Amino acid sequence: MGEMAEDRIYADRREKTDVYVGSPLGLTLVAVSDDRVGRFRLLRRGAIRDVATGDGVVLIATDEDVYRSTDGGESFDATGFGPAVAVGFDGDPIAADPDGSVARFSVAADEWSHFGSVDDARAIDRGWLAANDGVHRIGDSRLEHAGLQTARDVAAGGTVLAANADGIHRYADGEWACERPVDVHAVASDGERAHAVGPDGLYEYDGTWGRRESPIDEPIVDVGYAGGIVAVTDAGTILVDPAASKDGAEGWRSRSLGLEDVSGLAVADE
Repeated sequence: MGEMAEDRIYADRREKTDVYVGSPLGLTLVAVSDDRVGRFRLLRRGAIRDVATGDGVVLIATDEDVYRSTDGGESFDATGFGPAVAVGFDGDPIAADPDGSVARFSVAADEWSHFGSVDDARAIDRGWLAANDGVHRIGDSRLEHAGLQTARDVAAGGTVLAANADGIHRYADGEWACERPVDVHAVASDGERAHAVGPDGLYEYDGTWGRRESPIDEPIVDVGYAGGIVAVTDAGTILVDPAASKDGAEGWRSRSLGLEDVSGLAVADE
């Protein structure tokens, strides 16, 4: 049976979701279902600084350029941005370069419009940007500083969360509140669930923030949602905590991807 046919059967039977993992080796595509880590393969060689998905597009930040794919990562086109450290989507692709310049890409015009700068951009999610000088709100043509002295990551799934060495922060009514004073470098939310990752492991929000045990003694670098929770470690192990297991078994599933120094993950639109 051919690979495409096998992938189709896997998708039909197990509700496959594509997860993109960035590392110095390149961009790896991982098929994840609610209760299984399936096939994975290297889509593109070359160091990936950041990866984002949205509106059927895969965007990658590299030391050469920002590349855009509309076919699930099978092919990429250079956008002419130049070296980038962070990418994201807010209706249009957004990118930040190593000097902190932030720009929006117009697909129709095939060009970038620079509209602001920050100190050491770290992450972009929807209309929000995390940087060394805090959290910024991304407008149509400008940036607005939204608070905090520094931020490592931001998540804008329903509510806005930010991560830094001082804790997990939530934005509401124009103010930031620290909900747990722990050292964290990544945060995720889909509007219903929220998780954060730091040197001491994984945190989960259930009215309050509590520790969530990991099945593996490797630092988790990023977390997201592919039906259930999906996370990736620095050493390239994918972890899946299924929302619903077909065999009735509970707990994490894991699979090594054979990668090192993973930069992060992005989950395709479901």
